[in-house]
Amino acid sequence: MEEDWETLLSFFPKNWKTLGVQSGAITRSLRGFPSEEELLRTLLIHLACGYSLRETIVRAKTAKIADVSDVALLKRLQRSREWFHEMCLVLMAEQGIKIPSSGIKCRLFDATTVNEPGKTGSLWKIHYSIRVPSFSCDFFEVTIAEGKGTGETLTRFPIVEFDYIIADRGYSHSSGIKHVTDQRAYVLVRLNPYQMPLFDVSGKAFPLLKRLKEIKSTGVVKGWKAFVRSPPIWLKK
Repeated sequence: MEEDWETLLSFFPKNWKTLGVQSGAITRSLRGFPSEEELLRTLLIHLACGYSLRETIVRAKTAKIADVSDVALLKRLQRSREWFHEMCLVLMAEQGIKIPSSGIKCRLFDATTVNEPGKTGSLWKIHYSIRVPSFSCDFFEVTIAEGKGTGETLTRFPIVEFDYIIADRGYSHSSGIKHVTDQRAYVLVRLNPYQMPLFDVSGKAFPLLKRLKEIKSTGVVKGWKAFVRSPPIWLKK
């Protein structure tokens, strides 16, 4: 167990302690945590393993990592948001993932399911938006995991003029595209042709497969003008 922890710790930024102090997550008085490592380790038991606060403190105490109450752990967790955020940014920079600020209001949309701790824990879906390059969350909504109104859709999110939105194929719906463009914003989404068929300027089906077959070499980028129906402009009176 100790060997596993040392291996895991080696993947963290070398200045993780400094970042913890600067963010206010690590203070002089650790109160129940023998060291900064035990504080980080306890927080990860809760965050990475998905245990409840109470189960986390029981496991930490049994393993002689920490001896704190669930309320104390919650307070530490609330103060650690910026700490984990900064560590993520450093790790991405170390891997060469550094997005320069260009003045464009870029946002990433996605959704994920989470399971409440315990054998009978409910399943929920979190819909969220991340700003780039700060990688900060600017919107989230929690719904049940299945059923009406739980699907991935751009209409769920508040859109501001000149937003640049990137989303995966789950958001490939004409109604969502209209929701974005009505606000004079832009969207880049991986196309699902079955959910969102494309049309040419005359209203006929856009020959996507034919156009793709025209690309004979790898690395070639091409673009074509196509339209989505919501309803189509040519049918409006």
